[in-house]
Amino acid sequence: MIRKLVAAVQGAEMGVGHSPGGAPTLVLLHGWGFSGAAWAPLRAALPAATRVLAPDLPGHGAAGDGEALADVERSAAALIGSLPSEVVCPVWVGWSLGGLVALAAARQWAGPQGVLLIGSTPRFARGGDWPAALPWAELEDFRTALGGDRRRLERRLAMLCARGSPDAASLARTLTAQLQANPAAPEGLEAGLTLLERSDLRSAWADVEAPVGAWLEAGDALVPVAVEASLQKLRPDARIGRGPGGHAEWFQRPEPLAGFISEFLSDCGTKEPA
Repeated sequence: MIRKLVAAVQGAEMGVGHSPGGAPTLVLLHGWGFSGAAWAPLRAALPAATRVLAPDLPGHGAAGDGEALADVERSAAALIGSLPSEVVCPVWVGWSLGGLVALAAARQWAGPQGVLLIGSTPRFARGGDWPAALPWAELEDFRTALGGDRRRLERRLAMLCARGSPDAASLARTLTAQLQANPAAPEGLEAGLTLLERSDLRSAWADVEAPVGAWLEAGDALVPVAVEASLQKLRPDARIGRGPGGHAEWFQRPEPLAGFISEFLSDCGTKEPA
């Protein structure tokens, strides 16, 4: 099950549980192969009073139950069940694969909330009515790589996440170190890839009764920036932010994304969904 954060320590550092009742809490959900620790650069760039949780998804970081990640609804239910009782207005922030869990959680949550996709999309696999996505062949290449050298897979993932950044080589090294410091379990990687291949959360994005937003990068090699048109067609009221870098640009330059998130938080709890 998704591991609970140690709220007492992080509450003192990040303001978790000590803001006025009803204040939004960011629930940061990482991407495939990474862990909650990957959010450290963004957390450092957010205002000190921001309430933040950054759990590990199943089979990633310190979390077990890796097979559960293949079922997005099960993963979302476990995430909701792990939240501290003082969380009354979660803002689900999902990077890459984490965006799918964020959307599923938003569909299950009963109460005020918000949803932000960071380099993410409701559907990762390309289809006839969803062209701005990954070709099936690329997803299958990753499945083949799962059975090979783990270090090679980590380097490949890091390079794809870094592609489009002005400092891609440096960023790829940083991302590789992050992947190796907090390794995902093989079953978590397998289940996560299944989630990426099969999930279609477009209805959640379109229908969730909450403010929604997305941050896209012009050079993203995994989530084409062209998906913006499809996202806005499904949800005309979505707040869309854009950067010039790659899939993990925020890892190296978190300030623009932190500013976008702060603006989004100012709307949550006051803005009525369309």
